[in-house]
Amino acid sequence: MRELQLVSSREEFQWLLVVVMGYFLSLLPESFLWLGCLGCILIVGVPHGALDIYLIWSESKGSLRRSCLLLGSYIVLVVLAIILWRISSELFWFLFFIAAVYHFGTSDDHPELLFSMLRSSLRRWLWVYSRGLVLVFAPAAFHSEKILKYIKPATSSDFAESFIAVAPFLLGYGLVVYFALSAVSFRNGFSRNYRFLVLKQAVSLLLMVVLFAVSDPLVGFCLYFCCHHSLNHGFRVFGRNKNNKFHLLLLANLFTLPIIPMVLWIKIRMSEEPSHEKMVISCFVSIAALTFPHLFVVKKLHADLRRSNKTVPIT
Repeated sequence: MRELQLVSSREEFQWLLVVVMGYFLSLLPESFLWLGCLGCILIVGVPHGALDIYLIWSESKGSLRRSCLLLGSYIVLVVLAIILWRISSELFWFLFFIAAVYHFGTSDDHPELLFSMLRSSLRRWLWVYSRGLVLVFAPAAFHSEKILKYIKPATSSDFAESFIAVAPFLLGYGLVVYFALSAVSFRNGFSRNYRFLVLKQAVSLLLMVVLFAVSDPLVGFCLYFCCHHSLNHGFRVFGRNKNNKFHLLLLANLFTLPIIPMVLWIKIRMSEEPSHEKMVISCFVSIAALTFPHLFVVKKLHADLRRSNKTVPIT
């Protein structure tokens, strides 16, 4: 019960932050909206991935050699991803969307509790992937023209148009499967707290879909990425360290700085586009490249959380 209350308080804070950040972004002139969104993503969103440096050091158990080896592997994966984007942008984006569906599906659903909620592995994976499909493809389904304008310069026209074409179908499939599983899990719930948790997760996803539908796609992604996805990861990382968290925040922002030259380099390599659109696309290519190694680090974190919480029942 204590863990359930903790998760609830986190989400209340996250939705409050969505409202506050969304309000301040709405005050910006339309011509500067992209700059405000990228600023939030780079200052609030991207640092959650930079906390991987702390997780790598923790995994190395104080061994400088092992931490350098893991960090080197991390950087190599990012470089290989950028090279893949230059060689075959279609394959790069295809692999990224698969990784993003899994990552967003499992990272935001409190994995330390998900395994307690869903005993069936098949149902658990359907829950994760259906949720990921909704989060990844909702912006393209609701704002096809704007997303097409953003993604076209970063890949082939055929791939970009195919992505836009399948987005509504995959969004619908994800919604149907997710809410069907939610209904079954709610009906078969073995306690009031269990049913409350299932209902809360379903309402949270529904509100996220509404956010994507009514807001500019860049604003919608910014609010989700900064206030929901990044904070969830930050809460889990901070939960592993019982001491002062300030040095973790400093570390995260320090290791966010290297993404700036990467974004600028990608911007130079892009085809000729209006300057602000090139910067937005370059930022998203950089985030996509960083997602691949980040996925492995987060998977290890989730495994540790499941082991540490396997004795916590949902009563």
